Amino acid sequence: MALGCFVIMPFRREYDAVFAAICDAARSAVPGEQIECRWLKDVHAAGRITDDILDSLGKATLCIADVSESNPNVMWETGYAMALGRPTILLARDVANLPFDLKVHRVLGYSLTNLAAIKPVLAEALRQTLAKCELPAAARSGAPPAARASIAVTGSMRADPAAASRRIETLLTPYLGSDSVWYCGSAGTVDECAIEFLAARGERVWAVGYDRFDCSERVRHLVAEKKAAFLDASVESLPKGIAGPHIRDLFFCVKSDLVILFWDSRSQGTGQLVRYFEDSGKNLLIGFV
Repeated sequence: MALGCFVIMPFRREYDAVFAAICDAARSAVPGEQIECRWLKDVHAAGRITDDILDSLGKATLCIADVSESNPNVMWETGYAMALGRPTILLARDVANLPFDLKVHRVLGYSLTNLAAIKPVLAEALRQTLAKCELPAAARSGAPPAARASIAVTGSMRADPAAASRRIETLLTPYLGSDSVWYCGSAGTVDECAIEFLAARGERVWAVGYDRFDCSERVRHLVAEKKAAFLDASVESLPKGIAGPHIRDLFFCVKSDLVILFWDSRSQGTGQLVRYFEDSGKNLLIGFV
């Protein structure tokens, strides 16, 4: 399964060659790994572009941002990617003239007249970035032992933490101590708050990622402290011929007896999950945060 790389650049023709160079670098970066680059310039489907941006950021393993012109839209998307904890590689044609706040980050310089030179540099940056954010094999677990029931919990990545914590306590408390296995998402506000809440109460918790790289820093610490285990949905054995928004969502649908979603009513991705689980006839509980 391909790893998602969200590319952030102005939507102008001169950046087509830069995007092509990024794709070339991604193809050669990690032998045996397919990195799929996505740039929203060629997306013309109906809907708000900000929804497409947030959805792409939520699903991306990492990001590459060209901050050459300090373009306001690029800066907004780059800041959002960093706030979500997505590893973000920065590119620029004129590194010396970047704003101060960007100069504290490592920025790869390049020239439009010699894009071939940036490809090996970017490929190495991709290798090192993925190696840094990959969860070690020793921390990844197989499927948990049989339990009385299994409950999946996930929701809006950008929900208000205080509101999410309150709703999580209210909705999950009745299910505590029921010999259940809990499957939670592995990144974002709801996932992190749910894992912390369940782990603090001695529940058996598995953080389920889209792949072995899909784990926020906060969840990574919880796994390292053995308060939760990690499961890579991309290598799990799941029934063929069943569709889902993503392999992790299919895992939740197939493996859980109940799905609990915490939704801020704005998150496009969580709204899609609500419709998916409803259409699948899954036992579903929705908590608004």
